[in-house]
Amino acid sequence: MRHSDIASVSITGDTATSDKESTSKAVPLNEEHVKLTSSVDSDNIRPADSLFGWIPTLAAMVNYMFIFGASNSYGVFSTYYLNVKFPGTSATTLAWIGTLVTSLMLGCSILTGAMADKRGYRVTAYTGTVICTLAYILASFAKEVWQLILTQGVLLGIGASFLYAPSVSIPAQWFVKNRGLATGIAVAGSSIGGLWFTAAIQAMIDSLGAEWALRVLGILTFAVTSLTNSLYYRRIPAKPRTNLFELRAAKRLIFWLVSVETCTMYTGYWALSFYVGTNAKYLGGTLRDGSNLLLVLNAASALGRVMAGVIADRFGNINTLLVSIMLTVVLETPLWMTAKTIAPLYVLCALYGLISPSFISLNPVIIGRHFDTDVMASVMGMTNLFGGLGVLAGNLAQGAIFDKYDKREKFTNTIIFSGVFILVAGIVTFAMRVHVQRQQSDRRFFQRI
Repeated sequence: MRHSDIASVSITGDTATSDKESTSKAVPLNEEHVKLTSSVDSDNIRPADSLFGWIPTLAAMVNYMFIFGASNSYGVFSTYYLNVKFPGTSATTLAWIGTLVTSLMLGCSILTGAMADKRGYRVTAYTGTVICTLAYILASFAKEVWQLILTQGVLLGIGASFLYAPSVSIPAQWFVKNRGLATGIAVAGSSIGGLWFTAAIQAMIDSLGAEWALRVLGILTFAVTSLTNSLYYRRIPAKPRTNLFELRAAKRLIFWLVSVETCTMYTGYWALSFYVGTNAKYLGGTLRDGSNLLLVLNAASALGRVMAGVIADRFGNINTLLVSIMLTVVLETPLWMTAKTIAPLYVLCALYGLISPSFISLNPVIIGRHFDTDVMASVMGMTNLFGGLGVLAGNLAQGAIFDKYDKREKFTNTIIFSGVFILVAGIVTFAMRVHVQRQQSDRRFFQRI
């Protein structure tokens, strides 16, 4: 077949369909979906599931450490700011810094994802490196809380978004058969980063002070991510684009189902991370118990994100996601509500870390199955906009509920809030499964989806 002939078809496994048909029909779950246009030479497409693919995947894992390490370890800075640097400032005000990092990282990826697909993964990632480095350095000179909100919150969150958009898309582009495993390994870097960032930041604050801790983080971010960004190779060359956003994605129900699931999961997801340390203190524990609980949660999350990918490759991405979300609700609510000592909290953190973060690993895989890989960063950015809104709304609502209804004495209403939104995410995921199943010729309920 001539290249001009190839340019007019969409290849899905062994079946060729027109571009129009390929956007309306579901992609078989076990096959790769790649559209070729006249501007993309098929000879330049590298083979999927090759050993070379692990190079950019592992580079993404390292970048995940720095992207999420900042937000996962903010509690260390928060404790210092609250008790030493700004003792008269409310915890709610200081919480804005950590909240803005995560919400802007996800929300701004609607723009940075489009940039990654249009301008290239490396250009986008290097932009993030520069902005993050600048954010840390400027934050180290901050004298007022509002200056930290703008630098360590807003600027760092925007910079992290530039690094996040290409990182979340790399593994799914290089792998088909082991896409879940590769994505799980990459996103496990966020939990690993949370582990060593927390310990390193505390040690630097104790020995060098918070200002130099921020400067060292800036230097490390620049040095390490500058190297890993250079390994962000694309497997499939990007198509020339005239539009900034992949608006065609919004015409498909699967996009909206993933977006709503992402939003509702992020709305309820962070409650345990934010309040388990306080809960431990109320039960007679110490600040170290709170730190240890978060270490257990991060360690279990690193393993859980990889396990989710492995299981999904065998039993199906949406199946695995649905079971994990429902198990999260079943385990979190009763274990947390009935905890009378610290021991059950350790069990809860271990199980929650193993099971709950599967959506972080599997959402990119689901997007990769149903949308073209050359626009994956754009589509992921659009869905993550809803995730950013969920983080922002969830964190603010949980704080208000804990203050007003739990009276800072119990956690019942906060737990219910978290559980309800995670349950809604499970219901949406079930609807997603039904939708995908109906688009397939095999209508059996028990099958790999």
